[in-house]
Amino acid sequence: MANHKLTAGKQLIEGIVQLGSVLGYHVEEEFPVDESSHGESPAVDVAWFSQKGNRFPLFIFEVESKATNGMTNNPLKVYAQENREFEKPLFFFHIVAQGGSHSVRPRNLEAQYGKNNYRVYLVGSNTANELIKDVLTQHVRVRNNVNYFALHDLFTSELWLKKVDYPQLLMHAVKLGLSKENVISSYVTISRHDSRIFADLIELITADSKENFANTNLDSCLGAQWGIPIITALLCGLSKDPKYWSSLLLEWQRNSCYMPMITPRFGLSSDYDEFILGLAPQLITLCIALSFKHEDICLEFVGVLTQTLDRVGICWAGLNSAIYLLHISSAINSSDSFEKAKSYLLDFKALSEENVFLPPSAVSVITGDFKDYFQQGEIIKIPEIKQFAEQCMKRYQKEKINTEAMALRALDDDSYIFEWSTDLLIALWSTY
Repeated sequence: MANHKLTAGKQLIEGIVQLGSVLGYHVEEEFPVDESSHGESPAVDVAWFSQKGNRFPLFIFEVESKATNGMTNNPLKVYAQENREFEKPLFFFHIVAQGGSHSVRPRNLEAQYGKNNYRVYLVGSNTANELIKDVLTQHVRVRNNVNYFALHDLFTSELWLKKVDYPQLLMHAVKLGLSKENVISSYVTISRHDSRIFADLIELITADSKENFANTNLDSCLGAQWGIPIITALLCGLSKDPKYWSSLLLEWQRNSCYMPMITPRFGLSSDYDEFILGLAPQLITLCIALSFKHEDICLEFVGVLTQTLDRVGICWAGLNSAIYLLHISSAINSSDSFEKAKSYLLDFKALSEENVFLPPSAVSVITGDFKDYFQQGEIIKIPEIKQFAEQCMKRYQKEKINTEAMALRALDDDSYIFEWSTDLLIALWSTY
C-alpha cells in the first residue's frame, strides 16, 4: 500500500497500531502479503500477530484516505492468493477515513468478500464505534483479557477521542466478558479521574450486587477488605431505592460470617483488634456519611461503637471510637449515645479539646502510643448535643466535599486512610 498523505489516514493507522499494542498483539505496519514480481511487494497497512515471529497475521487492516477506485485492489491481494501461499486472516478490516457514504464501492466490496470475514468501515461517516466494537468482538475469539486502563487512555487520546463514544466501547468490552474479574476495580480507578464513566460503574455494581458481589474485587487494602460496606453506603445515599442498598450493607454486616463483620470481639487476632480500635470508627463514619445518615445504618454502627467503649474500658485506646461516636451521635441527634461518648472522654480527662474536633485519621494501638495521635490536655467540659452540633456545623460546613470522589478514593487509594479525618467530618456534617 502506498504511504498515506492525508492526515486522517495517517491518524487512523497510528490509532490501529496503538490499539493492537494495547490488546497485546505484535503489530507490523506495511506487512508484505505476497512476493514482488517487480517493484515493491504488495503490503497491507497494519497486521496484528498473536506473537512476534508468526508467519501469518490474525487480523489485517487496510486504510483508505478516501473511497477511490484503488481500494478494490486491497482485498484482492489477500483473497486472490491460495491458502498454501498465504493463510487468510480471522478478519479483514477495510477502513475509509473520509467520505464513501455515497459510493457504491464499499457496498460492492462487502458483497464480494463479506463471506470471508471482511467488512468496510466508513469512519468519516461515524462508524468508528462499529469498527472498534468489531475489533473487540474478534479479539474475544483469540483472548479473554484486556487492560481497561490502557484502553481508556487510548480511546481518550487525540487518536480516537473525537471519533468514538469511548464509554460505550468500554462497556462493550465488559459485555464481551473481557477480564471480568478486573472490571469493577478498573472502573473505580478510572472513575476517579473521568466522571463520564461513573454512571456505568454504578450500573456494573448494581448488576454485581445481584450476584452477591462476586466480581467486586478491589485492589486497595481498604477496598479489598471493606469495599462492600463503602459501596453499598454510597449507593444507599445516591439511589432512589436506599432500602435495597441499606439492606445489602446490613446483610453483609450481620450474615457474612459466624459473627458480625465489624464488632468489638477482641482477642481473635491482633490485626482485627487493631482495625476495630484504630480504623473501624473512621470507616463507620464514612459509611454513615455516604448513606446520608440512613437510619438503619446509623442504628447498626452506633451500636458497634457503643459496645466498643463498653468492652475496652476507659483508656487511650478507646479515644478514637469515643470521638467519632460523639460526632456521629450529635449529627444524627442521638442523645443517649452522645452522652455515652461524652462521659467516656470526660472520664479520660487527659486530652486536648482540639482533638475532639480534629480526631486522628487512623490509630495503631499496638505499635503506637497516646502521644503519637493525641495531644495532652484536660477536657473540663463538652457542650450539650445541640451546642456541639452548632460548633461542628460552623467549623465543617464552610468546606465542600464530593462524597462520590471521597468514596472512590477510599476504595482505590491506600494512602487516603492516613489523611481523611477532616474529609470524614465534612461529609458527616454537610447534610445535618
